[in-house]
Amino acid sequence: MMCNSASGSAAGFLLFTDVDGCLVNKNDYGFAPAVPVLRRLRTEGIPVVLASSKTGCELQHLAEQFELEPAPLICENGGEILWRESDGGNTRTVAGAERSKILRALNGLKPTFQFRSFADLELHGVMAATNLSEAEAIRALDRHSTEPLIWDDAPDRIPVFAEYLQEFGLTLTRGGRFWHVAGNASKGSAMDIVIQHYRSRLTTPVTTIAVGDSPIDQDMLDRADIPIAIPDPEGRFHVQVSSNGHRAGEAGSLGWAETMTRILDDVTGCD
Repeated sequence: MMCNSASGSAAGFLLFTDVDGCLVNKNDYGFAPAVPVLRRLRTEGIPVVLASSKTGCELQHLAEQFELEPAPLICENGGEILWRESDGGNTRTVAGAERSKILRALNGLKPTFQFRSFADLELHGVMAATNLSEAEAIRALDRHSTEPLIWDDAPDRIPVFAEYLQEFGLTLTRGGRFWHVAGNASKGSAMDIVIQHYRSRLTTPVTTIAVGDSPIDQDMLDRADIPIAIPDPEGRFHVQVSSNGHRAGEAGSLGWAETMTRILDDVTGCD
């Protein structure tokens, strides 16, 4: 395979990617197909910005597992941005509502609607709902600006529930596995902040790639120069991409890896 040098055509590219159901398989949390692609991205000098409903604690752990170069982490669906520094230090930007405000609103709605939030499930309930280990579930509960929940009420009551949340200045969005209650922050709005950060530091134009699989990723895909949609394990798509976007042929990490490889080949001029 013949490719151009990493310092050429890949300069200025920036990758934003959802984690569960994209970079990582939704059911078994495997990511073996993505490992060589992550290594190639590192070689090409393309920053990988994880954007997830996961907490900062969870994403820091994953970034270390993936051996990612220091890059911002979009946590809790954009409610928080964790700025990872090369010296190991971190700073935070909180863009969403405080979790305490969200929990107060949800507690007030419990007599009217049937649902279970992470706070209701507690440690062992989160472990059962997510198949996470105890250590992983502890990291998932270390939340600051969002609250995932399981909807136990009738599906047609969800719009009414969302209207009640709006009265508290909160939003309700469907993720791949849970509903997520948050402030007005989103993955897309956090993406804008990160893009501006890189534009102020780069001498080349910034070209963005974004990967997602669920409606909560849509505003991130809408902002990307190159959006990528990943299907669910049954082959269904839950996000839309523009004419310059890509639809992966496989679910999870395999679809992520195959599609990213094609894009990298185009970007770097590999034969």
